[in-house]
Amino acid sequence: MVRWAEVVGKALEEAEKHLKAIGEPPTLRELYYRLASIGVIPLTRSAYKTLSDVLANARLEGRFPWHLLKDESRKHYTWLEPRTYYPDKPLSEDGVLKAVNEYIERYSDISINPWEDQKCRVIITIEKDSLFDTVETVIRRVFPHGVYYLCSLKGYSSLTALYNLAQEINLIPRHQIPVILHIGDFDPSGEDIPRDLREKFDKLITRKDYIFEKIAVTLDQIIELDLPCAPKEEEKAKMRRDSRHKGYVNRIKELADVDARVKALVGKHGTYEIRVEVEALTALKPREFEEIVKKHIEKYFDYEVYERVTKPKIEEMRRKAEEVKKASLEALKRLSPKPQG
Repeated sequence: MVRWAEVVGKALEEAEKHLKAIGEPPTLRELYYRLASIGVIPLTRSAYKTLSDVLANARLEGRFPWHLLKDESRKHYTWLEPRTYYPDKPLSEDGVLKAVNEYIERYSDISINPWEDQKCRVIITIEKDSLFDTVETVIRRVFPHGVYYLCSLKGYSSLTALYNLAQEINLIPRHQIPVILHIGDFDPSGEDIPRDLREKFDKLITRKDYIFEKIAVTLDQIIELDLPCAPKEEEKAKMRRDSRHKGYVNRIKELADVDARVKALVGKHGTYEIRVEVEALTALKPREFEEIVKKHIEKYFDYEVYERVTKPKIEEMRRKAEEVKKASLEALKRLSPKPQG
């Protein structure tokens, strides 16, 4: 039986661990998986709902810090009232010179993209909006050159949203191959969404050489990382109401017939109704998730081309930039008022 009075303390500990590991506070669902993995609460829909209520009260009462739980299920809008800023005092001569000097230090009109000489350009799509910040933080941490585009789709995305994403992809230069890496759940809808995306992208993307790959959560990852994958009866009942359930289970049965690892997984859990959410991966195996993202981006980034072609251009532009700044500062000195004496 769950001792809910003690859950808040454990939740606080796990939230702090997650923040330290990922660099972002957990969502409620990620925290739910962390607590379930250490036996604090069961992995059930009712436990998830109760955890939500318990932590809501704890935050209102000041027993659980607001910054340790992230809720991105709703969009927030700020600064809707128009504001116009005006100067209220003149700058001194020293102030003017300082402002111009700072402008020169920041001045730039040419950019070099580390991806511009690559054969591919990477786009990452996420099934859930709540994971956007987590994935963005991971990308920044593990791959300094970033990706072309990061987009959350919110399940089966609207056609308008996919059209807008396709327009971004269509802007990629013709000599580069668009690569779409998808992150989604392993369940009937999560496994079907990639099919839906490919069908729509085939009609919306003006070129046919793009690559589409689901990088997480996959069956291989479930097996290799020993992720919790056997849903409780209430979750199974929900899955069975999904029109995609039968085809999904049949596919796992077919895999179990030819893959000993899948057969062992099914035998271990006693069900073909395997289900893993992305949050289980990010919460329970954060370092492994980072490695998955890093590995799949680097798969399409040629470091030899970067070192041989792009890096020399960057170094040359840095050298020229220093010369430009130096010349601009010399010009500023000539315009500076002469000291009185």
